Amino acid sequence: MKKPKKIIGIDPGLQKTGWAVIKSFGSYDQYVSHGVITTKSSTKLEKRLNEIFIQLSSVFSKHCPETVAVEKIFSNKNPESSLKLGKARGIVFLVAARNCLGVNEYSPNTVKKNLVGYGHADKNQIVKMLERLYPDLLLESEDAADALAVAICHSMQKNSKISSLV
Repeated sequence: MKKPKKIIGIDPGLQKTGWAVIKSFGSYDQYVSHGVITTKSSTKLEKRLNEIFIQLSSVFSKHCPETVAVEKIFSNKNPESSLKLGKARGIVFLVAARNCLGVNEYSPNTVKKNLVGYGHADKNQIVKMLERLYPDLLLESEDAADALAVAICHSMQKNSKISSLV
């Protein structure tokens, strides 16, 4: 049997950063944990970013992931929102680097296609698939659900026969 690899999926955001950890055994994934790091919009930006850094660092210390997966950034209609998202993503990259880990990025369509089989699936379809995969799991946050989907996507990509040929 293949040695399991811990993967952390992260859905970065300034207000809510979702995270989820799975163990990939190659032919199947085992759920480990998930959560959401929340900051208040009334708090100064630098304090919010520091809070994300502290809490995400704590998650890494507790779960010791070997691989990091994150959804690629997409352009918002509001440039300021894109910049704020970019800053939160920067914290993810910083925490990964401080743990000597690279970051694997996947487009939203790739995540959806790997999980649901359709690149334009909606949030409800993603949640329904996660409920089928882990029926006893209570995902109270879309952000944690997205992070779990990203982690599963990475596992599927790394264990795909096609990706090993490329």
